[in-house]
Amino acid sequence: MKKVSKNSKWLFILVSLPILVFLQYFLFKFGVLSPIVRGIELKVVNGDYVTDIDEYTIKLNDKVKLSSGDYICIPSYAKKPDIWFNVLDSKNILEIKGNELIGKKEGISTIGVMKNQRVLRKVNIRVIDPKVEDITYSVDNNLKYVGDSATITSEVKVDYDKFKEKEKVFYESSNEDVIKIDDNKIKAVGVGSAKVYIKSKDMVETLKYNIQAKIAEISISSTIEVGLEKSKTLKPDIITMPVGLKHPKVRYELVENKLGLDRNISLDKNTGVITGIKEGKEKVRIICGEKEKIVTIKVSKESITSNKVENIKALYEIVDGKLLVKLSWDYINDVNEYYIYLKNNSLNDSDFNLYDSIKVQKDKIDSNTIHKNIEIDLIDGKIPNINIYVVGKTKYGMTNPSSTIDIKPIDEDIQNVEVKNLKASIDSNNNLATLTWDKLDIKNVKYSIYVKNNLNQDEGFVLLESNIESNKYTIKLSDENVDLEVYVKANKDDKYSKHSNIEIIKRKVSDEDVDIEEPVINQ
Repeated sequence: MKKVSKNSKWLFILVSLPILVFLQYFLFKFGVLSPIVRGIELKVVNGDYVTDIDEYTIKLNDKVKLSSGDYICIPSYAKKPDIWFNVLDSKNILEIKGNELIGKKEGISTIGVMKNQRVLRKVNIRVIDPKVEDITYSVDNNLKYVGDSATITSEVKVDYDKFKEKEKVFYESSNEDVIKIDDNKIKAVGVGSAKVYIKSKDMVETLKYNIQAKIAEISISSTIEVGLEKSKTLKPDIITMPVGLKHPKVRYELVENKLGLDRNISLDKNTGVITGIKEGKEKVRIICGEKEKIVTIKVSKESITSNKVENIKALYEIVDGKLLVKLSWDYINDVNEYYIYLKNNSLNDSDFNLYDSIKVQKDKIDSNTIHKNIEIDLIDGKIPNINIYVVGKTKYGMTNPSSTIDIKPIDEDIQNVEVKNLKASIDSNNNLATLTWDKLDIKNVKYSIYVKNNLNQDEGFVLLESNIESNKYTIKLSDENVDLEVYVKANKDDKYSKHSNIEIIKRKVSDEDVDIEEPVINQ
């Protein structure tokens, strides 16, 4: 057998070694062989977590990011291995999506960093739900009036307080028409009561507020006159800031310390009603919020303010897209200024507001009657629903107001209206019955009269007359007995209104005398 020389062996090694190296590089590079992994770690690198000795702690429902660290592959030129993360138990405490870890319920679970199906590293994860033990807070300003604002600062104490991110606090208003909250800023925006809730998980603290309107001024005459044994209600104008807010309750009190027998007036402290007891003067303090005003009450035998504005009337029409109201009322001697108050129900006014005023001179008043025209905007092209009254102003206060004038929208749908106040009167000498009724405020309306003859048992209501343009009609009666029932309907464009009340016309005739009964209105 032939021996191989040493030189030949070395020559074989030298020739085959590069081939082996190249073959190994090829197998690792293209993943045929798996590299050895060194230095791999399982770390939580992003999110809110706490690092303990042998575990990480995260909060329930929080999400954190995982990392396998800067591991080393041997050999370095090997293809990068498929590294992934996995929950190593079936407790359903944790869930992994890619490199994102989610705490699903409280407890301890184990996760691993994997290479293929092999666990390279593992770590315990504790999931906790910190319990709120206390909320401490402070408010830098008291909220009392509309417009006031404040800032809330708060701190939450929990049974596990190692997290970087503290438990969140939420602020909520029970009534945003009164208190509005923006972040941790609270502001009083309206009058009323409201609560501010400071919440963190199941813990709630409550702040209670009763917001008032700040009173800018109490406006009323400094001297008010009342008649002896007459009563009058003090009606101060409370001006708020901002204007138009609901003001606190107004209170009234007597200023001077007198015995009951020395009093010139009696006073209702809640309603402001004063009654003259004896001639003289008395002072009353009017209080609203933190404002007050003192007025002098003068008690006289004859008080000019005891007068009432009488005979107020209103004629109205639509002119140039406005409701023109022509008001008139009787002049009161020595009262040379009058205020017109209006409540627009179509705009949901809650009370009467001063609309206009007029100053007059007695020698320039025609027939002792004052006239004043006012213009009011239409609502959707229609007459609004409004109430108007007039009151006189004197140096001693206001007179009693007039009665209230009501102006209502015209209902052009005739089917929704009713003919009202049908009345009948009998002229027995001429055998006539005259009907009258209230005219409808609808253009081009006509009326029809229906009659039922009760002497004819088989006959119902029949049409007597139609196309009547006025609100008056005369019926020619028989010379014999009469027992009629009548009613009126209005019509326009082939549509009819509801019928009026039924009026009875009854007359009995005998050979000896004529017994005429007055018409009776059915109730």
